[in-house]
Amino acid sequence: MTRDGSDPSSPDVAQERRVMIQWDRLLSMGELDGNAVRPLVGDSWVRCVSSGVDPARTSASTPLPEDGLQALLERESELVGASGPIMAQARDSLSDSGTIMLLTDPSGLILETEGDLSTLDAAERIRLIKGANWNELSTGTNAIGTALSARGPVQIHGSEHFCAGIKGWTCSAAPVRDLTDGTILGALDISGQKSAFNSHLLPFAMAAADRIAEALACREMQRRARLLEYALGRQSKIACGGLILLDRKGRLVKADARAGLALAAIGIELEPQSTFLMEPANPGFPGHVGSKLPDWLQPDWIEPVVEGGERLGTVVILPEWFHQRVALVHGALPRYKLRRVVEFIDAHIDQPISLEDLAAAAAVSPFHFHRQFKKATEMTPHQYVIQMRVKRARSLLAQSDLPLVEIAARVGFSDQSQFSNNFRKCTSVTPKAYRTAAMNGIVTSDTQLGERGLQA
Repeated sequence: MTRDGSDPSSPDVAQERRVMIQWDRLLSMGELDGNAVRPLVGDSWVRCVSSGVDPARTSASTPLPEDGLQALLERESELVGASGPIMAQARDSLSDSGTIMLLTDPSGLILETEGDLSTLDAAERIRLIKGANWNELSTGTNAIGTALSARGPVQIHGSEHFCAGIKGWTCSAAPVRDLTDGTILGALDISGQKSAFNSHLLPFAMAAADRIAEALACREMQRRARLLEYALGRQSKIACGGLILLDRKGRLVKADARAGLALAAIGIELEPQSTFLMEPANPGFPGHVGSKLPDWLQPDWIEPVVEGGERLGTVVILPEWFHQRVALVHGALPRYKLRRVVEFIDAHIDQPISLEDLAAAAAVSPFHFHRQFKKATEMTPHQYVIQMRVKRARSLLAQSDLPLVEIAARVGFSDQSQFSNNFRKCTSVTPKAYRTAAMNGIVTSDTQLGERGLQA
């Protein structure tokens, strides 16, 4: 078994009867002899049972209607286009082989089919056709669905299929991946009736999937090169605080030095795999349903790049004032590190907290931490911790009847006297007076204290 959970080893065709016995046992008794079936198959069967897949199913569910299929093909046009040469070869190479080649989207919906004509006819009877869903939780254990579920190459033969009507088939499938980030874009499958079984079909499917992935990667590299050319021309015509180039999925392609420095100053590190998630309404980034712009990024800085009707990616143009503003806070503790410190204080509010503890939370030396923290919040770390302790005490005073000595302990003061002195310094009233005012509705516990450093 591979590290990704898949099992590319060939099924043992001679053990079909034993596998069938285990299938019957699982359905009738809810038990499975783990040594009698391959772990990959057993795990898939258990998922199917748990998800209520009908073991008596004889085919996939009704395929998409024509308009739904056309919409699917349009949405996956790039994957279909990249597979064109491979599918065309399959039309010839699989002729009279008793097998067919299928391409699916990431959910298991079939996009294209090619190969042996008689097998294509037989495949219609189990709806192994365009627009049909061969997701594992829809059609049970099968190479397409299980490869997508296991995220690796899979060969399923005969009785290893979960649904009774599919057990007369053999299939081998491998995911098609985005070579940039490993995302699964679809699956490439070779199927036939049981008599067409060949252990070499799985390596064949894997090689075909790799060729499609390489074709997609080549197209993406060409788009990125064109995006860079566009940005160079754009940069020479405008004055800005920096440029960031993103591909069509919002992944970082390139950022110039000014953009890198400006974002680093506010604690944002640009890495090769950085992804910027955008609102779906943004024409530059369709498909990111429910995602939001990063806090620092404004919609009017985003410029989609389209050439010849093809989306190349997006240019983020940082305004000059943005670069100037972040330059003013240069030397302050970056916001992401400040958040770590605040989270550490909040989690340890009932304990002694030293400067060394806070510096370690920010991964900064104590000497530099003290200076950077004060520049970011306009108060020393000690003052900030006291403010956080008092803030928690305000909440407990207003919302509970705990004794003052217990509140003092819960917010990290050594005794009630130290608590009362610090509380009065921060609020100008004693804890007892504050509780009385809160009970009478004169004050509330939601006033924000000591959080200037986290303001935008």
